[in-house]
Amino acid sequence: MSNLKLNTSYKHHFACAVILGIWLAAFLVLIAPFDVADVPFKTRLVEMPFYGLMTIVGYMALIPIQNRVNTYFQRWTLGFEVAFFIAMSLIMLVGCFAYYKSWVINGDYSLYKFTFEVYYPIYFIILPIMVFVRWHLNRQPAPTPARKIMLMGDYKQDILQVDEDELICISSADNYVEVVYKSSGDINRLLLRSTLKQIHEQAPILVKVHRSHIINPLHFIAWKDSNTIIVTGMEIPVSKGYKHNLDEIHQSSLNQQGLSLNT
Repeated sequence: MSNLKLNTSYKHHFACAVILGIWLAAFLVLIAPFDVADVPFKTRLVEMPFYGLMTIVGYMALIPIQNRVNTYFQRWTLGFEVAFFIAMSLIMLVGCFAYYKSWVINGDYSLYKFTFEVYYPIYFIILPIMVFVRWHLNRQPAPTPARKIMLMGDYKQDILQVDEDELICISSADNYVEVVYKSSGDINRLLLRSTLKQIHEQAPILVKVHRSHIINPLHFIAWKDSNTIIVTGMEIPVSKGYKHNLDEIHQSSLNQQGLSLNT
């Protein structure tokens, strides 16, 4: 069975569930299919949104299970997708029928009549909308959680946790290292008592460009001249012996076109 794309983001799926819930509530209030049309508009406006809420609950209840299945089998198939909609329809059915029989609606239909004469006819009307929204959602890439880097100095209080993409560079400063990083859009500096070698071992993604400087390749912008590079918010000197490290950054698609290393 062919594999399907699956977006595992809870945030994206919650947005999808809300869209479906609002659409169903609007459909029941404004279109009023089947015997819903016998209910006065003002009453529909008060009572019908709960069915939209059940859509949200039924959908989101399955997202943790969906993600576990995807993780366990390392794939998401058409069979899993069909099972998702079947399970969702059953969860919604239980909630909707319980609400229908409650004192709010006080419906007369039996479970059988409600299921096959009211619930599933409406469910299959909105099913194509749900399939389309899911299909569109699963085409979108899920956001990648920011990777954290933990930097620790010689003192117990010398600890800095920073997102990998917000760490700019680290430089030697006598018996300390100066960590330059971004936070809330601002560039910050922090001294940690440690050696550059020890800190580099804690953050191997950094690239050594000078005996006193290591940089995050994500923040390389361009060469200023043959001995200096520009990174986010500052300039860094480059030693001749480390220019080959910059050559790899220079060729990387993550960074802008720089000046030739031969200049």
